[in-house]
Amino acid sequence: MLPVGPPLTAPELRLVLDQVLASEGGLVYGTSLFEKLAQRGVSVLDLLHVCRRWEVLRSTRFGYGEWRYRIEGPNLDGKWMAVVLSVRSEPPRAVAITAFRFARGRRRR
Repeated sequence: MLPVGPPLTAPELRLVLDQVLASEGGLVYGTSLFEKLAQRGVSVLDLLHVCRRWEVLRSTRFGYGEWRYRIEGPNLDGKWMAVVLSVRSEPPRAVAITAFRFARGRRRR
């Protein structure tokens, strides 16, 4: 297993996600992601929108040999939602694990 460094800071995460979204195949979808999105009424376009325009890095935790980040921001309709990603900076790669909207569609405080 490759050694894992400290988690990315919010600015570092934004830079890596920008690189991932600009490259073909940089964002990978987890095996059960589409089923989870359908159950929650969330589209892939909403997920991508939050990945591009996130405002809050809510939490970071280590699991399955990688750092996982929960980012939050508005979806295409302006409703607040969260996306959980596993991110590596070298080479830039992200795996979308899950995404969900908050019950009232409002930003958590």
